[in-house]
Amino acid sequence: MGSRMIANVLAATAVAACLAGGPAAARETLTGSYLAARHAHNLNDVEAAARYFSAALRRDRDNPRLMEHAALNLIAAGRIDAAEPIAARLVDADPANRIGNLSLAVAEIAAGDFARARGRLADRGDGFYPLLGRLIEAWAAFGEGDLAGAEATLASLDDRTVFRLFSGYHLGLVRSAAGDHAGAVEAFETALGAVGAPPPRLAAAYGIALERAGRPTDAARAFDDGPTPFGDPLLAAERARLQAGNPPAVLVETAAEGAAEALHGFAGVFGGESGRRLALAYARLALHLRPDLDVATLLVGELLRADGQHASALAAFNAVPEDSKHASRARIAAAGELLDLGRAAEAIEGLEALIAAEPEAPQPRIALGDLLRREQAWEPCIDAYAAAIDLLDGLGIENWALFYQRGICHERAGVWDPAEADFRRALALEPDQPLVLNYLGYSLVELRRNLDEAKAMIKRAVELRPDDGYITDSLGWVLYRLGDYEGAVEWLEKAVALAPVDPVINDHLGDALWMVGRRVEAEFQWRRARSFDPEPDDLARIKRKLDVGLDVVLLEEAKGVGSTVAAPADAPAPNDG
Repeated sequence: MGSRMIANVLAATAVAACLAGGPAAARETLTGSYLAARHAHNLNDVEAAARYFSAALRRDRDNPRLMEHAALNLIAAGRIDAAEPIAARLVDADPANRIGNLSLAVAEIAAGDFARARGRLADRGDGFYPLLGRLIEAWAAFGEGDLAGAEATLASLDDRTVFRLFSGYHLGLVRSAAGDHAGAVEAFETALGAVGAPPPRLAAAYGIALERAGRPTDAARAFDDGPTPFGDPLLAAERARLQAGNPPAVLVETAAEGAAEALHGFAGVFGGESGRRLALAYARLALHLRPDLDVATLLVGELLRADGQHASALAAFNAVPEDSKHASRARIAAAGELLDLGRAAEAIEGLEALIAAEPEAPQPRIALGDLLRREQAWEPCIDAYAAAIDLLDGLGIENWALFYQRGICHERAGVWDPAEADFRRALALEPDQPLVLNYLGYSLVELRRNLDEAKAMIKRAVELRPDDGYITDSLGWVLYRLGDYEGAVEWLEKAVALAPVDPVINDHLGDALWMVGRRVEAEFQWRRARSFDPEPDDLARIKRKLDVGLDVVLLEEAKGVGSTVAAPADAPAPNDG
């Protein structure tokens, strides 16, 4: 047994014993706590990881690696105060440690000790990512009343695109907070020059600065240049406020709020799969400095959801207050977490309440349609998408994805004509959309309609997404349906290579191999398909093929007898993953 496998077994045993209140050796020793902590870390369970790393640290107090793991996971779990003394010890042991210095700088800013935070940030540049360190240092200078020092710190950043975006944005925020609105406009325009489409908070800050500089028409244009009118709640709120003639408020007024803005922005940058733990820590630190930064609370929920921590994500989304600009988005996200937790009825009830409260908003209806589609409630799903499409039509907005999704619901409900109409409407809006080309083309082949057009659609989808195993499977299966078994084997072998553990793709390859006489290989593929947890009907068919062979199964299906059931007239959905 290899060392990694041994470590995994020990970790699983240790964490199981800890969770069960098992042997003291697993619950109280350094090794048991550490292995349980690593196991929790690998499961992305930051709360358990924080608990077990802290337990390990109590048994090895001078271990810098344990200090860093404990501090990072405590911060990511939102236990900032508990992390602070560990961070202090960590910096004593390793003066350049990034997470330790960042934690202490945030604590100093929260306490209003801007001079100490500024000194830490300036003197220990190696203890920070250069960009984040300079941003927070600038806000510490602002907190001291040194506006020139704040501007100089931001100007010290080099001209890389991402640096220009962040430095220009934060220079604009500094100047806005100081009342220099014309200067803020200039700085925000520098940031806008570094990106194609402005992030919503940059667009909002720019519009507010324009308005305060006496340029309301330009401000309205800035709010409209952000995402679509229903896409971002902050921009929608600023548009509505401007139209109502109400005065604006700057996004950031204090040094602590500015540092929180920097941390939230960095959390968004690090939000990818490889950096979610650090991103979560940044977002939690932002909320420590500014608890009302609801967009950071949303980000915490999104990061936890991405890590599969659905109960913790639900708690984060529920923490967004009802009067927040982001409340609707939070309620929609909470419904998704309820569904993942097996609480579909509560999720539907929550979305229906949101629809009643916001009858003109399309997003809750789209979310309800998505939820009902996942639950395979096809008729209600159609109604939800139809209502959303009607609302968007009233806004002059067309969305190919909604027609595609409603088409799926029609097709699954066994009503083909409106399904085809929706798919073709989606293609009219997005002519080369590979998902739509795949679904429509596959369905047409199953229905034995417009076969040349269908084959061309799927070939085009494969050209657009050659590394998509599910679309490649569709092309192989279409060739199988058309009797080109050699061609089917070629494409289905590629599909299996791209998606090796999909039961449907392996089953399809088995059928094609059988038809070209490679029957031992066919049975091997059916056994693989059986091992990958296929749907019950598919499993019954696979077992029957292994018992009597595909020829007998096809004959039974043609006669409507035997252990399998003939395919319905309205074709099964393509394997879209």
